[in-house]
Amino acid sequence: MNNDSLNVVAVFAHPDDEAGVLGTLANHSERGDTVSVVMLTHGENASSLKGSHEEIARTREGHVSKIEEIIGAKYYFLDIPDSGVTPTIENAKKLACLFKQLKPDIVITWGEYKTLGLGHPDHRYTHTIALDALSYARYNNEEDEFPPHRKNVGFYTPIEGGVEMAGSSIYIDVSKQIDKVERCLDVYEEAYGEWPVKKYILSEMSLAGMFLGVKYAECFNKVLTGRASSYLE
Repeated sequence: MNNDSLNVVAVFAHPDDEAGVLGTLANHSERGDTVSVVMLTHGENASSLKGSHEEIARTREGHVSKIEEIIGAKYYFLDIPDSGVTPTIENAKKLACLFKQLKPDIVITWGEYKTLGLGHPDHRYTHTIALDALSYARYNNEEDEFPPHRKNVGFYTPIEGGVEMAGSSIYIDVSKQIDKVERCLDVYEEAYGEWPVKKYILSEMSLAGMFLGVKYAECFNKVLTGRASSYLE
């Protein structure tokens, strides 16, 4: 780990939600940063997987254990019910407690998308919960094991469609991570069912790469900026 290492925390609703940021997470891990991924649910309502909710949850945990090894990240589950992610104080404080432990310099999470798919209520509410959790993490709570986390945190959301011309957008070259990204997408393929997610994600990365002048890139909005806007690299 280098002297300027960062704590990068991605927060998503379900396993495989992080598919569009895998290259960036792998970049950070390779750089020597500590990369953590928080799943608010186990994704037990996945319609493409067979079995009880408990069986599907175990399948999803098995996927995640493989992804951890590929990209060099540590995954955490908050055990909120799938399709039950709501922006409550209780849920935000659960995440805030974990933020105090992980001490993020960067948080990556869903945006407030309005379309079906990306706009799944669990996704939109994950955005709200993550923002609220950063506020709650700044304060003392006698029940929490770790002290408040009061750093300025860079807060980024992946851009819908992979391309954004707004001034708040940032493109990350992930060309060297493409093998890891493809291996992760292969792991998650069981959960995708008939939806060609791998083709879709790689197409988005290729399109974003054209705007950056590289082969593959991932694109983000900067919602909050931490110590420097160049962190997300």
